[in-house]
Amino acid sequence: RTLSTPRRSPTPRAPMGLTDNRCANRVLTGVALGGTVGGAVGACYGTYEAFSAGIPGMLKVRHVGRTTVGSAALFGLFLGAGSLLQCGRR
Repeated sequence: RTLSTPRRSPTPRAPMGLTDNRCANRVLTGVALGGTVGGAVGACYGTYEAFSAGIPGMLKVRHVGRTTVGSAALFGLFLGAGSLLQCGRR
């Protein structure tokens, strides 16, 4: 050994888990994408429904928020489940 080259320690490796699992990354991406699309669709639909139904005042905001969150959760759930099923086939 020469003095100019220091001894390298072994690089720590992450345990096999969610950080290195392609299937989990696909499922999480599916949930995130489904939640985003579902939230956008829910906000548009909730706004349309609130104005067409004649919901008074600040109850419109609650109705739009409830529709947005519900739609985002449902879309995210189904897109995540679909991604999980597709991941099992490969």
